[in-house]
Amino acid sequence: MKTLLALTVLVLLCFLKHSSAKPVGIQMTITNPECCETMSNKIYIPKNKVTHVVMTSGCPREAIIVSTEKRRICLDPEWKHAQMHLQEFKKKSSASTLRP
Repeated sequence: MKTLLALTVLVLLCFLKHSSAKPVGIQMTITNPECCETMSNKIYIPKNKVTHVVMTSGCPREAIIVSTEKRRICLDPEWKHAQMHLQEFKKKSSASTLRP
């Protein structure tokens, strides 16, 4: 009788172990710090204030990140003003690499 009870408890424990094999917890998604949560297409940034321009990659939403001395601004890549900053910065950086 004791053996049957022990076997039943053992089978129940095995069943519970297999039914809850997946760990339970809060799933955290690690986001790339370079990815933008929000974007704007209403912020006009003067060319002389721009220090760096980059296009995001590997993010859920693409964006053009324009950096100034004081902050980082995410712009909509479809916006003409943002595209102009990206083109100007590429021209400026390629011109500076060509100089000896």
